[in-house]
Amino acid sequence: MIDPCARCEEVLQPFLDRELTEAEMQEAESHLDDCSYCRKRYRFEVELRRYVRQAVVEPMPVELKARLAALARTTPLEG
Repeated sequence: MIDPCARCEEVLQPFLDRELTEAEMQEAESHLDDCSYCRKRYRFEVELRRYVRQAVVEPMPVELKARLAALARTTPLEG
């Protein structure tokens, strides 16, 4: 028999991406309703995805871009 938490871990990313069948989605949702450990893991993944999306969308300040460009021009490449 497959450990339900191991199964949940296996399908968590596809669950978040909405790539599971309806039956698999219901199975995962049911487990998340009953298991506080997996629910915490799910919440962590949701927050992590939110953070990554925000970081990607947030533009880099002009001053930082200029400083990085100046560093790139003055720092020799190692290798």
